[in-house]
Amino acid sequence: EGASWTESHSPPSSSSDQSSTTAKKQGKDIRISFRLHDPMDVPHPTQFLSVEKYKCLAALPPSLSGRAHLSFTTTISTNLNILFLGDSVAQQFAQGFYASVLGEGNYGGHIILDAFQMGNRAGLHVDKSLVAPTRGGGACAYWRALALMNNGTMGYVDFLGQQGEELVNYRYAYPAGDVNTLVKNRTTKLPSGAETTHFQSELHRNDTEQTFFEVGKIDACVIRLPHGWIQLQDITRDRLVQHINLCNKVVGAPTVIISTLPLNNNVETPYDWQDLIKINQIIRDIAQSWKPPSHGDDGVRVVLVQEFGNFTNQILWKNAQFIGYNISMPDFAMDGWEKEGTDFLLHRYSPDQQYAPSIPMVCGHPLDSWSAKNETPPKGPCLYNMISRDGMHWCIESLGPRYSASIACLLGCVYNGKHPDDITTKNVANVRQCEQECNDQLMSLVPVDGSWIGTNTTIYSK
Repeated sequence: EGASWTESHSPPSSSSDQSSTTAKKQGKDIRISFRLHDPMDVPHPTQFLSVEKYKCLAALPPSLSGRAHLSFTTTISTNLNILFLGDSVAQQFAQGFYASVLGEGNYGGHIILDAFQMGNRAGLHVDKSLVAPTRGGGACAYWRALALMNNGTMGYVDFLGQQGEELVNYRYAYPAGDVNTLVKNRTTKLPSGAETTHFQSELHRNDTEQTFFEVGKIDACVIRLPHGWIQLQDITRDRLVQHINLCNKVVGAPTVIISTLPLNNNVETPYDWQDLIKINQIIRDIAQSWKPPSHGDDGVRVVLVQEFGNFTNQILWKNAQFIGYNISMPDFAMDGWEKEGTDFLLHRYSPDQQYAPSIPMVCGHPLDSWSAKNETPPKGPCLYNMISRDGMHWCIESLGPRYSASIACLLGCVYNGKHPDDITTKNVANVRQCEQECNDQLMSLVPVDGSWIGTNTTIYSK
């Protein structure tokens, strides 16, 4: 219990809480760990989801609804500083991760630095947010990034000059309290005349009772590539490498996790699907061939892959079979299993949506008028599922806990019992084995060990 888990939110450098000793000990040994829970005990991670239309209220197919598949929740203890970087999909999963590292009584540690609402549309889209201190004394942040960073764009200059400095220099309060108020900050207008209203948190602080801490350097960047905002053909190996390296230059992160791309409503043709598969292989190749800088030199020391695309593809195959597609289950353990027999993924359900979603991605019950050979899309009403609401965003209620646990597991491969500076070309094979085990267990539909759920068992990789 002591070194692997702490319920304290006291930052490791704090002397205001006796449990800070535990946090310091955790910093030298197990820096990130997680627990799995019954949703009756720990609720689904919806506390910070800010866009109402992304929330899901339906059900999972029976093959996915088992307790050890997608029906558990996750809590995390960490003293790491973690940055999530990407589009609104990254925002969703960052907000789900926030729920896993905070708890009741500490919601005031959720700070919105900038968010916006467009016109009268419901939902708050976040540009920058922060959670600090987490359970364990760390910090988490999200920044909206709709392009890949590079050395020659204003997007990079803005990220470096404003957002990077704002995060590492941000001073947060401990104890955080239980609430922050969201207030209107400013209003801007788009060239079209549409009005955008910006908001930020109004912090309720009592300097006589709180101690202030600086976030400092980021330990890890978690990258979600903003496919949809950028085209598949614009995601090249060189641009990915530059994007990864700039995570270190901007916020000092020596560790980068990059998620493989899933199906979404921007994948419109079989050629798009093949291009997406190729990009995911490039991501894996970059990680496998990454060379850490010399000991003591700055730079990204390790790149890890989160097999999110593989995870969601398995879910879509299972759901497609449930709603009536005449398909057989491939061997999910085989490399490249998703390359063949995928036309059914491109069948679109298009009632009144701007971007028609994939039927296996959003529909939750069997439909009528099926083609026995899957040659034509089925017709009939689509009752939504607990996988995706719109064919782009995912249901954090069901996918978020596995996602958060997998990030904790991957980071443990680098930070538990060691430091990124210890990783060299000679011993990186141990990290790769750990990475593989995390993905095999958590970014797949392999059931987790049932004895982990609801028993306060602390789980960590090393």
